[in-house]
Amino acid sequence: MSTTFGELVKEGARLLAAGGVDEPYRTAGRLVRELLNVDAVTLAAHPEHTVSDTDAELVRRAFHRRADGEPLQYITGWQNFYGRDFQVTRDVLIPRPETELLVEVSLEHIRTRPQPVWRLLDLGTGSGCLAVTLAAEIPTAQVVAVDISPAALAVAAANARRHGVAERVRLVESHWLDAVPTTPPFDLVVSNPPYVAQTDWPALQREVRDHEPYVALVGGEQGTEVYAHLLAALPPYLVAGGKFACEVGFEQAARVCAMGEAAGWRVERVIHDLQGIARTVVFTFPQVFSDNHRTWLGQGNEG
Repeated sequence: MSTTFGELVKEGARLLAAGGVDEPYRTAGRLVRELLNVDAVTLAAHPEHTVSDTDAELVRRAFHRRADGEPLQYITGWQNFYGRDFQVTRDVLIPRPETELLVEVSLEHIRTRPQPVWRLLDLGTGSGCLAVTLAAEIPTAQVVAVDISPAALAVAAANARRHGVAERVRLVESHWLDAVPTTPPFDLVVSNPPYVAQTDWPALQREVRDHEPYVALVGGEQGTEVYAHLLAALPPYLVAGGKFACEVGFEQAARVCAMGEAAGWRVERVIHDLQGIARTVVFTFPQVFSDNHRTWLGQGNEG
């Protein structure tokens, strides 16, 4: 028996509502549009349009996946970030709007200080949304993107190719900085590291807890262990006055700022998201290193 667009959307909305999915009708419509490559106007204007049995079955499977808690982005395979579509799989975190603050603060810094080449480092690149976006926005940027997961790096590579920046984004498999050379140094480091506390893991939304990669979410027992590691290890990788911009979790900003100051960094900015949550911290390290980037010269040049 044939099924129409309208019938399929209503069927999906009922199933999603029973599964506790927010905005079930809207979500069902989006799944129909994206999986069957139908624009919103056509779907709304022609609900009587007939869908093939094969296409209907494809969409019904997607309805069941979403009703079981799988995020919409993993079902469709895409998420928009800073105006670009990024491929996502269950090997990477789904890019969030608040992470765009890292792009904004990086662009503000770079665009006010023109130079022939900007060397950028993205730690924990995942889908590559930060590395690829910065390379696309800044034609003079050379970006090193690091992740411990080969599967995540494969996704990042696909996104770099998709957006035409593969030649300027170097992908490195590494546990944080272990496989990253200190020379030449970087002008700016960005990171959206794991910051969920181990004790908070069971209480996360099922979409996150049951589907997104654990290693990219949980940052240790307290959730701030990765920041302590990076703040201690990063100075030899930076030019004089180099910046480190990172995303932080709810009510973590003060603790992370204190960690940075104790390690010799200066807190330059704390930026709040649209909900008023302190979400992004920018640090400057006001020291200069010798050529081997290990011996302090003791100069307080901010650059």
